[in-house]
Amino acid sequence: MKSTYIFTSFFIILLSCNPSKEEIYKELEKFDNSLDSLISIDTYNKPNTLIFQADTLNNNPKTIEETCYQIIENDSIKIDANCHIYKFNNNELVLNSSEDFLGRKFVQKYIYFLDKIDNKLIERLRETKSDTIYFGNVNKYDNKGRRIKFVESGVWNEIENGVTKVNENRRVEVYKYNNDQTVTTWRKEYFNKEYNIDSLNKAKITTFTSSNNNTWSYNHKEYTYKNDKFGNWIEKRNKKKENPEVYYRKYSY
Repeated sequence: MKSTYIFTSFFIILLSCNPSKEEIYKELEKFDNSLDSLISIDTYNKPNTLIFQADTLNNNPKTIEETCYQIIENDSIKIDANCHIYKFNNNELVLNSSEDFLGRKFVQKYIYFLDKIDNKLIERLRETKSDTIYFGNVNKYDNKGRRIKFVESGVWNEIENGVTKVNENRRVEVYKYNNDQTVTTWRKEYFNKEYNIDSLNKAKITTFTSSNNNTWSYNHKEYTYKNDKFGNWIEKRNKKKENPEVYYRKYSY
């Protein structure tokens, strides 16, 4: 009888150490807001400029169809894994449709929340069997449209013992734009399929300073460009002599 009591008590302790989803959701929200004390200015929910893949895009494009070809001697081969359909709303990416290098189709959907990620919604969407990958995001901007805070609930795949595992990751960043045209970034990241409260609380902050990348110029050292009437590139050609890639974009505004 005594041993049964000990076993039962041990079982109860194990259950109490296993946090509920509600507890995890609360800790994730704390994690997402853990760098807010570094923000000392007013923030806004929507950008006034579309920055995408190192390009500042003009005239508020709604979709981009991007195709890629590799030039081999006098022939060209379409690289399907580098072909994408992008969709935007309110100057933010909301969909990326393409395929991986194994030829499998996939769709990435980006869901933007005003103040905090709805973890229940994101989890429910991810549990739906489909080729769609869901990302939850929160972005905050200053009065010049520069991003001040970035939060993302993302997913990434790894192969373990020949089996593809889908892992979740969490990232929060806060930015400060300095007078010397640099930007300081504070970052916290957490990678785990099963979120652990202790590990979330112990996630370390990394800090680094880089050139101010809120506006971009073309990489003329490696590519040549052709632009449309709005100044957005419609052809980007690699300058390398052997088997260069050429990218084409079609915009709808």
